[in-house]
Amino acid sequence: MSKADEMFKNLGYKLIKVKRNSIVYKNQYLENIEFDLDNKRTICETDLGNSLPISIQELQAINEKVRELGWN
Repeated sequence: MSKADEMFKNLGYKLIKVKRNSIVYKNQYLENIEFDLDNKRTICETDLGNSLPISIQELQAINEKVRELGWN
């Protein structure tokens, strides 16, 4: 498990999907943080398609995942 995976786990997110072109973490409130590997984008939204405000801790986990993916 990577450091970012551990950070997301501690925030209540589960790694639910790893495909060739995306990685998705979801929490119990049906909030998703997705990493679009083709376009090097991070998408934060609810299952209803609404935008998702993120906490500083979530931002830190996102930044760690970006480092692990080599996007920076």
